[in-house]
Amino acid sequence: MHYHRKSRQYLELNYNRIYEVFHWFLKITLLRIFDDDFLVTPITTALFQFYFLEITISLGTIVMHAVRYRSDLDTVILSVSAFVSALEVLLKLSGMVYRRKEIKQMISTVLNDRSYQNGPLEDAICGKYMRLARKLLIITIASYLSAATMLLIYPVLSGGIRERVLPVGYSIPFVDYYKDPWYMLNYMLQLVQANWVALVFVGLDGPFYLFVCYSASQLEILIVYLRQIGQRFLSKCSSIYRDVYLMQALCSIVHICVSLFHIQLKFNNGSYGMLLTNVNKMWLFCYCGELVVSKAADFSVAVYTNRWYTLWNRRDLQNVLFMLQNAQRNYGFSVGGFGFLSFALFTVVMKTAYSCNAFLHRVMN
Repeated sequence: MHYHRKSRQYLELNYNRIYEVFHWFLKITLLRIFDDDFLVTPITTALFQFYFLEITISLGTIVMHAVRYRSDLDTVILSVSAFVSALEVLLKLSGMVYRRKEIKQMISTVLNDRSYQNGPLEDAICGKYMRLARKLLIITIASYLSAATMLLIYPVLSGGIRERVLPVGYSIPFVDYYKDPWYMLNYMLQLVQANWVALVFVGLDGPFYLFVCYSASQLEILIVYLRQIGQRFLSKCSSIYRDVYLMQALCSIVHICVSLFHIQLKFNNGSYGMLLTNVNKMWLFCYCGELVVSKAADFSVAVYTNRWYTLWNRRDLQNVLFMLQNAQRNYGFSVGGFGFLSFALFTVVMKTAYSCNAFLHRVMN
């Protein structure tokens, strides 16, 4: 009776609820890339083409802004941050849309899974990772929206409105944004775009939390029961994300380096939010990757330490041999084939960003 009551509770707290949250963010940004009619109806196709073209134009606009105001070091630094952000949106959105059918199938796998109904152990493990996925999504929402808010209120708090300071390093081409009404038009444009980008990132990152928590829960069940192996799902997920998260790691290095350089160069500036957000974002993804890497290592140990030598049935021994062979493989979310998302990668990213920052200071001096 107690077990069935807990099962009903987890039916209320499941991956469908989490999916609805990040899917809602994609809906309000008019990018419902996991819906059946996406790129099928003329409206959804036109909206995607419009956003793709708008991001591409924004990249060119940022470059023009940086060249025009190249004598102002603050402006150039903010333009670099804006360029990397826009490029990250373009690459991540393109990668997710290109592989949307595979991602949609994997989302369906997660949403239709009922492992928590198999018994009290599966119930407890799945419930734990469902709660973790919800927490990770809440942290991501707070992180992105806080970053967008910090960027946009910085000119107000620092008095930059009077000095015609823009929160992001780009402006409408061929006009002087210092003059009225161009400054307020640029400010309102950046207000809309920064919040749109934050909402898009939440929607695009949501599936990753579903996949990583689902994979970790399945691996933990394997550690205890050694019944089934989830490496097909995990390897497929890794192949989908390997290029996307390589670009994210490289963009995060540039973001952290530029923001840290800006803070050290000028203590009173608006790069604190960008620095904290990118460090937090990279840590979150490396933490998620470490979950799978550590669970895979635990799975390997569990396979090797079980008393397989006591089995005499040939079919059972063949099953154990299959699991032993798979336990020798490395599992995780690949970053462009150069490694896995893990705490070790987070250390590499931070060290690389700091080294680049030190190099910039040496060049400036």
